[in-house]
Amino acid sequence: MQMELLKKPIRSYRTIEIMETEEMLENSIIVPDSKPDIKNIILADAECFVTSVEKSGRMVEVGGEIKYRILYCSDTPDQSTESIVTQFTWSFSVPKPKTDAEIGIFAKSHSQHTEANAINGRKIVARTVCSLISRFYEIRTDEIGREILGENVYLQTTPVNVLSLKDCGDVVAKVSNVLSLPHGSPPMKEILFSRINVGSAELSYSEDDPCLEAKGTAYILYRSDTIDGSIESVVLEFPVKTVTGIQSVPSEIVFATSVLKSWELDALEDADGLLTQVSVNLELQVEAQALVPEEQVIIEDAYSIDYKLELKKTPINIVTDEREICDSLEINQKIKIDDPEDQLAEVLMVCANERNIASKINENSVAAQGTMGVDIVFMTSSRQVKSYFMEQPFSQMFNLPDEGQWQVVQSCFYIDDVSFDISGNDTIELSIKLNIKLRMSRFEEIVCTEDLTSIKEESRKKAPIILYFTHPGDTMWSIAKHYRIPLSRLALDNGLDVSENPQVGQKLFIM
Repeated sequence: MQMELLKKPIRSYRTIEIMETEEMLENSIIVPDSKPDIKNIILADAECFVTSVEKSGRMVEVGGEIKYRILYCSDTPDQSTESIVTQFTWSFSVPKPKTDAEIGIFAKSHSQHTEANAINGRKIVARTVCSLISRFYEIRTDEIGREILGENVYLQTTPVNVLSLKDCGDVVAKVSNVLSLPHGSPPMKEILFSRINVGSAELSYSEDDPCLEAKGTAYILYRSDTIDGSIESVVLEFPVKTVTGIQSVPSEIVFATSVLKSWELDALEDADGLLTQVSVNLELQVEAQALVPEEQVIIEDAYSIDYKLELKKTPINIVTDEREICDSLEINQKIKIDDPEDQLAEVLMVCANERNIASKINENSVAAQGTMGVDIVFMTSSRQVKSYFMEQPFSQMFNLPDEGQWQVVQSCFYIDDVSFDISGNDTIELSIKLNIKLRMSRFEEIVCTEDLTSIKEESRKKAPIILYFTHPGDTMWSIAKHYRIPLSRLALDNGLDVSENPQVGQKLFIM
């Protein structure tokens, strides 16, 4: 009977590289004909979204959209507050990692810094540093030799823990909500500025299919439909629930990542024809994996009494563990608004957004550092609308989940809540609650048997008894393999245990 190597395929999901690319985007914004001239810019906000990913040869073309929301003071006698919303496309070329396996990419982008200058009353030049983060992963199948079929074959095996991929999804989910202004708020005439934040998402299960649930927050600054046309602001919260595109069972571990692909916010009429409602429409890119921990057995060594065996081995990298670690962080900051011309009278809106985050593994911990942008729109005692911008850094330390070779494959943070109080006539006490989340993978290189060569040997005349004195490094396995006798027979004939290593110089009988 010839020898036969039995293999078991293992399907794995592995992040292989994370690339961050920055590019300066410059765009000219023309004031629409329906809008008055610009006197000065109050606030310039830019958001960057990834809209398409196309693989081409050794490069990946990532296309996106940058959306500007400009709040400005008009060059009219009443110096009314006006707004412009416009968008432009962009494209980055990113090199693929060098690998023979099929790769995928999950990309997200954000604005690092924006400057906007009015060239004249009808034209604005905006410059934005756009950051693109591309996480490359591969889904591959490796075959691990687990058993050799044949007579008088002896194996030395070892167990390894493997995280196997059972399902993978990549979907674009749409979320729509209709929200109402708080009771007592004047109806809207025009939305001047808005921003959407989606907080930290948690997994939930509906009919055994995992979903992502999070809290969405809409920050809205609007001109009221009243006689004086006062400027009002509201903060509206709404639920966000999306599918993940995968199915799972309780024994599986599910990881899901979502990023805003685009969003729109529009004023709606109520039953009385007043604009007291808001429609919110989001598109989210959701990438998810269902993984299951398994114990596999790999062949370390083998021999046969009747055949000469040669094992062909190859090293492969496997993921032995993957976890998410997260922590909440509250940032409290006093902000003094120095305006030599006027005093702070009313804070209209405070909102924050992501700038960047990075993490670094030390010996036993992970250090995460990031920055968020904070915009404050306020009114002075002379009824002028102004803004204040600041970059707020933060940092947090995490302990490594366990020993081993860990890698951070994703760093992100979510803004769960923003609140403020006015202290005196020039100070704002700001409080921001964050949720920082890191996705960690532990890698290990294992050597697997991928092929087997067996050669039948004719019966050889052997001495009935051989007296052997052990050498340094000898084990029961190595001695049994060298003389090609059953390991259990060697142990029995010498009154030893198969797992017991003999002492150097010990006398053994080989029968």
